[in-house]
Amino acid sequence: MTSLLMTQVYAATPTMTIYGTFDNEAPKGQAPTLEINPSNSSITLYGTIDAGIRNVTNASAAGSKLSMSSNGQYYNNRFGVRGEEDIGGGMNAHYHLEMGFNSGTGELDNAENRFFNRISAVGIAGPLGSIDLGRQPSVACKVVHAYDPFSYRYVQLIPLAGAVSGNADADNPFGKLGGTRFSNAAQHIGKFGNITTMAEYSFGEVSGSSRANSAKAVGFVYRSGAYAFGSAFTKQQPNIATGGAVEYADQEQLTFGASWKSGPWRFAGGHIGTDSESTRLGTLRQAHNNWFGGSYDFNSTVSMTAALYKTKLGAVSGAIARRDFLIIGATYALSTRTNLYASADRANIAGFASPIPGKQARQTGISLGINHMF
Repeated sequence: MTSLLMTQVYAATPTMTIYGTFDNEAPKGQAPTLEINPSNSSITLYGTIDAGIRNVTNASAAGSKLSMSSNGQYYNNRFGVRGEEDIGGGMNAHYHLEMGFNSGTGELDNAENRFFNRISAVGIAGPLGSIDLGRQPSVACKVVHAYDPFSYRYVQLIPLAGAVSGNADADNPFGKLGGTRFSNAAQHIGKFGNITTMAEYSFGEVSGSSRANSAKAVGFVYRSGAYAFGSAFTKQQPNIATGGAVEYADQEQLTFGASWKSGPWRFAGGHIGTDSESTRLGTLRQAHNNWFGGSYDFNSTVSMTAALYKTKLGAVSGAIARRDFLIIGATYALSTRTNLYASADRANIAGFASPIPGKQARQTGISLGINHMF
């Protein structure tokens, strides 16, 4: 199966693909996953569990909040199974199922009670790439990973995973006009030399209209030596209604960015811009994110990353919200599978999304925890 590999910038942890599966190469003396190989097929079980404590000031008008319950402070909790069968001619059939869960409560990590909410896809791959059908991370999600300084760690805090195009699964005031994944999607990924190309179409499944609730996107990532850059464009018609009446918007999103890695250093930055227009109501919503940051591996055990994420939102009413979010995180590798982590962050929030109505809010957050991959 052709896939876009995640570049791990944290010390001494197994590299994972954008789909959430481990690389084939295991740490010395260990297997990265449980693999079953009947005849010409294979089944792989894998996952990661993260538990930590977080305290944030001005969480609401009532004050600070101390919590442990989460879907993973540092890295999202997941359990998955993927399989592959060699069907000859340099081709394979494959499937991928992945669920998320809350480590504090043991519950599913989504209000819709989807069991395989992260990935539920089946496909076929060959010399020209892979075609997959089902629920899966969007093209924009996969492209942005190449130039996110934190490589999709702390996604509950950092706005990028919520800002990329996808089906709306929950309300997130900072950047989320869509959501990380598309349901009912057909996606192609091909790798040609240093370029990985991606294209997708998500079926809206609305009676009387093939456009309503649908989406289409193209994107690419180019990697050569220390450099990587990419871009993705998505056009969709999500239902943005907040009440009972259906309201499909003409929504477009463009993202682009780049990263550079040399020795222990990595720097990355990018942009996501989303315009969502209701032709019926003549209104426009916008969500723009800009970011830059870097990481440094002190040795094979200790790594540190810092980044600034700036978000600006425009609401249907024309109101504006802004957030400047600075986060510094460090990891200490107890082994090739287990990390201790700590982070400190500062958010300045103004406008309609402020947790203190009518006032600018300043939040300071501290997170401590442990993450284990299996």
